[in-house]
Amino acid sequence: METLKLKEKLKKFSSIGKKVEDLTKEFADLAPYFISGGYIKVREDYRIYPTTVEFYFHSEDKDGVHDPIVYHRNNKYVQGEIPYFPMFTLHAHDSGYDITFENPAEKYRASVLIRAYQVWDVKQNCWLKWGTKEQQFRKYDEKEDETPINTQVLYLKYILNGFTMGSGNLIDWFDAEKKEETKEPDQRKNVPLYKINKDGEEEKVEIKDFKEEEFASRFKNPFKEGQKITPKSFSSQKKYYVNDPRLWSFVRKEPVPKPTK
Repeated sequence: METLKLKEKLKKFSSIGKKVEDLTKEFADLAPYFISGGYIKVREDYRIYPTTVEFYFHSEDKDGVHDPIVYHRNNKYVQGEIPYFPMFTLHAHDSGYDITFENPAEKYRASVLIRAYQVWDVKQNCWLKWGTKEQQFRKYDEKEDETPINTQVLYLKYILNGFTMGSGNLIDWFDAEKKEETKEPDQRKNVPLYKINKDGEEEKVEIKDFKEEEFASRFKNPFKEGQKITPKSFSSQKKYYVNDPRLWSFVRKEPVPKPTK
């Protein structure tokens, strides 16, 4: 059985001449490598298996594909240009953890956000599940819990930590041998659609300003000829926004089985 090589796959990725629909198909090809092609090894203590990932891509070129929600880009939280992350960097931010694959030569920022995941406790030989009542990770109970999948993205920081300085790479990616199919691609969770306002600034599109005919002409399903993407919305701070329509979210069809070794 062939071992999937995620890092090698990412090195071959290129955005040259590609539009949103092209990138969507590229991400659909990459997604199984993230959600079934391996795991993050945290020292000798844990393994983290991503089960849902969302892709983020932002070109620093004026005419490239833009994704204003991206955290790590020029003039976002640091004025001016910021250095590019090396390939396969773990990026911790307000929404959780990204695995990045940026490219300074092609001037783009790219990453996947771990939106859902399973945690294998190596020493206890069991899955860990976030307990809402306990407010901590505990042993997964098949009778009590529907699946061992965790969706509390920010709490991953209690497992994925301890980046020790000067002692080698204690947190790393390990490739696996199985390629699991994904569910139908979907829109990313609570990511607003942006427009450029009259002052040339990026602005979230509110439902009250939404024009469906404009939406329909701009966004079509790249996997199904002629099918339009259905608009979605979400609320934030008492305002309602149009959800970005890009189909850049991918989910495993089945939970990760127990490791055999």
